Amino acid sequence: MLRQLLSGFSSIHVGLQVGYLISILIEKGIPILLEQTSRRFPKRKVKSFGVEDRISALPDDLLVRILLLVPTKDALATMILSKRWRSIWTMVPKLDYLEMISDDTNKVVIGGLLGRLLERFFGRNDQKRLWLLRFIDESLQAHKAPVLEALAIGVDRGRHVDVVDVGNWIKKAVHSRVRELGFILRWSAEPTRLPNNLYTCDTLVSLGLSNKILVDVPSPACLPSLKYLILDSVVYKDEDSLARFLSSCPLLKTLIVERHHQDNVKVFNIKAPFLVFLSYHYVKLEPHGEAIEGSLVIDSPALKKIFITDHSRDSYSIENEPRLEKANINFRCYPDDRFRTSLSSVMCLELVLSFATVCGALFSFILFIFFIGIVVTYLRKNICINTSRGFTYVLLCSLQFSWFSTIGYSYLMECKIILVHDLDWLQPLMFLLQNSPNLKVLLIDKTFIQVAEELPLSWNQPSSVPGCLSTHLEIFEWREYKGRNEEREFINYIFANSKCLKRAGFSLKSTGNHKDRKNMKDLESMYRVSTSSQLLFSTQVEYMSVSGETRE
Repeated sequence: MLRQLLSGFSSIHVGLQVGYLISILIEKGIPILLEQTSRRFPKRKVKSFGVEDRISALPDDLLVRILLLVPTKDALATMILSKRWRSIWTMVPKLDYLEMISDDTNKVVIGGLLGRLLERFFGRNDQKRLWLLRFIDESLQAHKAPVLEALAIGVDRGRHVDVVDVGNWIKKAVHSRVRELGFILRWSAEPTRLPNNLYTCDTLVSLGLSNKILVDVPSPACLPSLKYLILDSVVYKDEDSLARFLSSCPLLKTLIVERHHQDNVKVFNIKAPFLVFLSYHYVKLEPHGEAIEGSLVIDSPALKKIFITDHSRDSYSIENEPRLEKANINFRCYPDDRFRTSLSSVMCLELVLSFATVCGALFSFILFIFFIGIVVTYLRKNICINTSRGFTYVLLCSLQFSWFSTIGYSYLMECKIILVHDLDWLQPLMFLLQNSPNLKVLLIDKTFIQVAEELPLSWNQPSSVPGCLSTHLEIFEWREYKGRNEEREFINYIFANSKCLKRAGFSLKSTGNHKDRKNMKDLESMYRVSTSSQLLFSTQVEYMSVSGETRE
């Protein structure tokens, strides 16, 4: 029957305006198809197997619930089944058009019957994009659900800017009292300003805006129900517009921000009194890796979880000292004391250590001074540069102690240290252990170090055993363990004093060479005070996580 329906479409003039295809399907296409099919294929006696169409006999609300369980493209395709199904899909309260375009290949990937119809009429991918825009437009106009629970729309990188008015899609969603709205605009045109009624939608709970969208928030603006907000690579009219946006969301709990260097914001001010979760990602810099010097200001006293990845050199400040529970910190600028102090309450900490992280602006200044000094010294006295460089390195690494020596992490239970530069990090880590009496999980990751040269490490056994080793540390893992002398001494100390240790895991590049086998035997021979502890090795890229699952 499906093949017959597809062949029946061949009699419809291919030159029809594609934008009206959906309305033609609903109003004219299906009746014509059924009529033509009945003429082409006269009724024949068909053996009855006693199969009854019980699904179509179900009430409309139950059929709508069934369609909610399938992708939107399949729900829309049910319109051609029979008259009974022709308008059921229009009552489905959730529409997701994102699945119709592949993020990887940027191609229209509509499957099922709808996809086959699309393939039959439009072979070229740009024609499919044009059709898809009009398809979304017409299907939204035909939609009749009194409340739109969720709407997700994605427009790809095509140039079909004038085909539809995307603002009407937003107006339709707001008029339908939408609760969850996701809008991705990737086309090559200038950023699009969305209609003002979006910023006064009193039913909106979750909102995601991405790419070529101009955030121009009118005054007044009020989103009294909004709790979840995603701003992904959008452009802001100005900093005041950003401030009005956040201030219009009094109940905002989750904020996810992805920035780029052309977003028109220098001071990114986040003021949200009930914000609990913040993810801030700023790595899309200018071509030469530079960014306009700015700042991130956080004023969210209820904040519990914070994830920051920032490769600019913006400054950071945090107000009202929130009691953070989980933090993931990866930035190039050295934070101020108040920011670092706010981490004292965390229970789970992931910290990326680099030269810039531990030294910040002072590092840049010292590096510049010593660079000039090295050049002058070399030119005048021809003294070995490596000596001066080593002296610089010693001073440099001494500055990182403040991350761990001046802050007490009395609530810290899980800590992951990621090194992207070869630093003198063992002694600072011991300060962290001394100041983290309740630490249960410690993970060290050195896979991101790209410099082949191994700079000096310092290790001095502390005068007193950290309390976490005696009473709490249960899991210790090390990714990319190389077995340097100082590292061996550090591991030996951990094993000899961790009375509660349950698992120690080490990731090696491979077990195929002599050095790795030697390191494994060396670790196995070390004394472990916890006789019940397990020693695990992994030669794969992934390593054991705290939960026991492997992760990249």
